[in-house]
Amino acid sequence: MHVLLVAAAGSDPHALAGAWRDAAPRCAVEPFALPPRPSEGGAEPAGPPAGRPAPGVFVPTTALGLSSVTPPPPPPEVARLRAAAAAADLVVVHVAVLDADELHEGAVARAAEAAAPHAVPVVVLAGRDLSTRREWSAAGVSGVHEVGDEPLAALPRVARTWAPAWA
Repeated sequence: MHVLLVAAAGSDPHALAGAWRDAAPRCAVEPFALPPRPSEGGAEPAGPPAGRPAPGVFVPTTALGLSSVTPPPPPPEVARLRAAAAAADLVVVHVAVLDADELHEGAVARAAEAAAPHAVPVVVLAGRDLSTRREWSAAGVSGVHEVGDEPLAALPRVARTWAPAWA
């Protein structure tokens, strides 16, 4: 079984992957560190202040005689995450707090988006879970485990839950 262990900013993916390997030694565990979003301490995003729409003009592509527009290529970290999720049997994401922002814009949302085209289940290890089952199910998450401030202590139980005995 191949597990992709995604760590949000502030988590150590190698320590988490090691704890998973110790609990489920037959699993191949690939650590993956996601860079922080701009709102998590990076540079401020370009554009208008929050709450204001971006200035511009909407022009339907059909008015220009175009039938479709090719989207821009994804950023390199998104492309790497998609490729890694495609090769995985399970995607595990560790976040400090699982809330609406994390489900819509954070590491969980990015991992679920990468795993969805390949029907790979996504499991979240959350320090605190402030979401409902309905919210995280709608976001493409298969399971949530609240692990508190010590994820390494709770991780073996989660690994045994999601890794079959033969894996």
